[in-house]
This record gives sequence, C-alpha cells and structure tokens, in this order.
Amino acid sequence: MSLKFRIPAGEKIVVNGAVLTNTNNKAMHFSLENDAAIMRERDILLPENVKTPLENVYLYVQLMYIEPDNLDAHHRSFQEAAQLAFLSTLDDKERNIVFEIVGLVGEKNYYAALKKLQKSMNLSAPKE
Repeated sequence: MSLKFRIPAGEKIVVNGAVLTNTNNKAMHFSLENDAAIMRERDILLPENVKTPLENVYLYVQLMYIEPDNLDAHHRSFQEAAQLAFLSTLDDKERNIVFEIVGLVGEKNYYAALKKLQKSMNLSAPKE
C-alpha cells in the first residue's frame, strides 16, 4: 500500500536523508511505494531552534531517523541529551516520556519516538 503526499509549492521534505524541494509554483503530489524515512519541513527541528532539553532529545532522534549514515554519532549525542533531559526535570510525566523514548530508540523505532515527542511537545506529528 502506498502513502500519498501533497507538498505545497516551495516546501521541502527529507526522504532517507535527501532534501527534496518542490520548485514548482504548484503543489506536488507523489506516492511513496516502499518503506522510507520521510519528514516534512514543518516537522523538522533545526539545531538553532532547540530551547529545551526535551527538544534536544527530539533533535537527535530526528537525526537518527533521517541520517542513518551517522547513526553512531547521533546515538551517542542522543544518549547524552536523554540523560540531561531526565536529570533536568523533577516532573514524573516528563521523566516517563524520556524513559519511553529511550526504549523506542533502543528498538530502533525512531518514527514512534518522534510521534511521542511531538505529542508531548505539542508539535505536529511526522508523516511516515
């Protein structure tokens, strides 16, 4: 079963680490026929926009998801970010989220980890 997308004019998406830009002045429609790591521009958190420890966790999960060639380096950074996020809060709900994210990353389920983080940070959900 394919996954169908509509990408507005000028919007970027990342597919398996490659950045694609719709350079047309109209929306682009395409379908994804197999498994791929895909994120829309609006779901991508840039390093300069990270403001909280939990957002930093999101950043490294995102990088593991869309840049698998650098997985080891991103995973080490993720571990440090997750530890900092866990230790920087006394809120049990936020600590449980970090704990769940660590488990999902351990299962290499980066997409589910991103969805969980986006929900907890009130961001839009990534498109699979």
